[in-house]
Amino acid sequence: MLVFVPVASADLAAWASGEVLSDADAFAPTAAFLDAFGLSAPDEEDAERTLTYLAGLVALQRHGHRLVAVAEAPLGAEGDDEWGRVRVSLPFSHVSALFADDPDAAAQVASVRAVVQDLSLDEAWSAPAHERLLADADLMWFGPEEWSQLVG
Repeated sequence: MLVFVPVASADLAAWASGEVLSDADAFAPTAAFLDAFGLSAPDEEDAERTLTYLAGLVALQRHGHRLVAVAEAPLGAEGDDEWGRVRVSLPFSHVSALFADDPDAAAQVASVRAVVQDLSLDEAWSAPAHERLLADADLMWFGPEEWSQLVG
């Protein structure tokens, strides 16, 4: 199953350089997530986009920027968390894509972080500043081999 991992730049560098990501927070299209967001299939484009944005928000709250790794990971028992939170351990070779902020959006990203960093995930997700960020600043796609461009 695809998982969406919010990651810090330093952690991405270590992971891509051979460390295994261990017991990390991630988000997946679990049954509870699909139900909570009114989505029908785990591989549906809307589910993947929502999970990318969700992991991006968590990365923004924790690390000050949106940086998300998308990877294939086996999942054990799914919980009933409506956000699709899961824990994963995997090598970087499982990563199929990376998403990161456009450098041109740095000022908006910083101002949104100031608003959402201390909010709960539920409050941050529905914050008007976050909604504007989603509308105004798309995440840029990178192949896994381009990871070094994202850790400067």
